[in-house]
Amino acid sequence: MRRILIVIAALALLAAACGGDEGEGATGATDATGGTAATGVTAATGPTATGPTVATGPTASDDCVDLTGEGDIFTIVISGFAFVPDCFIASASQGISIVNEDAAPHTFTMTGTEINVGVSAGETFKGEPIGIVEPGTYDFLCTIHPTMTGEVTVVA
Repeated sequence: MRRILIVIAALALLAAACGGDEGEGATGATDATGGTAATGVTAATGPTATGPTVATGPTASDDCVDLTGEGDIFTIVISGFAFVPDCFIASASQGISIVNEDAAPHTFTMTGTEINVGVSAGETFKGEPIGIVEPGTYDFLCTIHPTMTGEVTVVA
C-alpha cells in the first residue's frame, strides 16, 4: 500500500490530469495498477479557471453524500456502469475502497489530479488516504467508459 501512495504522490508532482478537451489524452504514464494514466489536462471550474474549486467544508451540493464520517476508509461501488454514490464529500485524510460489481473493468480517475486507479471486473481496490489531493471539488470518471462520471469534494 505504501508503494501505491508513493507512486500516486510522485504522479501528483507531475501536475498532470485525465479527461478534458478533445484532442488531449494519454501520454503513456503508468499508474499504480499497471494501467496507462492520462496526462495533460487540468480541470476547469469556471470560464477562466484552471484548477479545482476550493471547498470550505462539506457543502458541495445538497445531493452529495457526506462520507467524511465513515472512518479511515470510505467505500464507493461501481455497479451497472455507474458510481454509487456519484457525488460525495470525503476528507483528504481518508482512504478509498472501490468495489467493482460489474463484469467489466473500470477506472476511478479524478480530473485535475493524478488519481487514476484501475479496478478489474469483480475486484476491489483498497487505497491509501488521498491526502495528496488539495481540498476542492473535482470531477471523476471512468476513462474506459467516459459516460460514467461523478463529483467529489475533498475537504481538509
